[in-house]
Amino acid sequence: MKKIIPGYLAIALVWFSSHFGGGFASGRQIVAFYLNHNWTSLFMPAVSMFIMGICMYYSMVIAARFRAYDYSTWSKKLYGEIGFFAVPVYEILVNSVLLLATAVAFATGGTILSKLFGTSYMMNTFFIAAVIFVLTIYGSELVRKSAIVVSFLLIVSMFIIYLPNIIHYFPKIVQNLAAIKSGEIATSGPDSFWDALWWGVKYGTLHCCAIGAYIVHAQVCPDKSCLKKAIIIGVIINSLIMYLTYFGILAFVDQGILKEAVPALFVVMHGLGGSWMTSLISFCIVIGAVSTGVALVYGTTNRLVTFFGRNLDDAGRLRRQRFHSMIASTILVSACWLVAQLGLIPLIGKGYGSMGWVTMFLITIPIVLRGLGIWRFPEDRVKGES
Repeated sequence: MKKIIPGYLAIALVWFSSHFGGGFASGRQIVAFYLNHNWTSLFMPAVSMFIMGICMYYSMVIAARFRAYDYSTWSKKLYGEIGFFAVPVYEILVNSVLLLATAVAFATGGTILSKLFGTSYMMNTFFIAAVIFVLTIYGSELVRKSAIVVSFLLIVSMFIIYLPNIIHYFPKIVQNLAAIKSGEIATSGPDSFWDALWWGVKYGTLHCCAIGAYIVHAQVCPDKSCLKKAIIIGVIINSLIMYLTYFGILAFVDQGILKEAVPALFVVMHGLGGSWMTSLISFCIVIGAVSTGVALVYGTTNRLVTFFGRNLDDAGRLRRQRFHSMIASTILVSACWLVAQLGLIPLIGKGYGSMGWVTMFLITIPIVLRGLGIWRFPEDRVKGES
């Protein structure tokens, strides 16, 4: 794969494919975090991705320095002397996000497949679970390869769906933005810059919960120069697709699109294109949901494989790695599938809104302080690390 796709591009595309979940593909996240707020939300997707990019970079630098490619070992290097408290809390947070986000991926994909093909919800979610299981037991290289293919499909699809509408309705986009700014079109959030900024920061910090699933891929990009390329390209790709979605939806805010459960579907039904675009956006939602599930499940599978092999020598760990991966992935996929079946998503989701605050103080701020060298440990000074 390295001969075809450079390591830095592979990391950027893994980031994009996991970030691009069902909520992103449907347009609901863009509405909830940006368009429902002050007109200055126009600048906030870039703010969100800048925050996440900084955290991604420093987290992967830490992973490469200490060769800590599973999130348990990595978190111990991040928190150092306060690890006795912070590491268990971090693991609880990461696994809560894994459980909720992957269960939502099952539910979203299962519902869309039911509408497209008339198949049962349970069978659809079982199929999605099987795909995620297969893609997470063969190691990080397969995860990266699948992420590359998925990313190209999603990027092309987003351009097909949104770019023609943005070009055609550009005068209307400008008009709608002015109407939001003047208050003629009301949004559901407080009409202030600080509210828009908070939601932009919240989006960035909230998605930092998934960093533990990304650090395993730092192995293909072990030096800072390579990692910088990965993060810069990742920020550009993610921001570009976010803005395509933002402006595509903005073209229809005067028609009540902000209240739609699937704003992207409203765009293809009322904008340019034919009925085939409904199938295309449905495809994007399903593929986006699966890609998020693969990235999150594999990140935790990698951590469990390390745990299962803790008492084995290097040869023993390598020999039993596939077996341990199958056990770990089975446990994780089954747990997420059960949450999707038992209707526990709304229950777990009650705590989702507060995760932005929790992630900011537990993950984002510590990563930035460690990365900038403001927060150091004796171990760092001995090894000459910052």
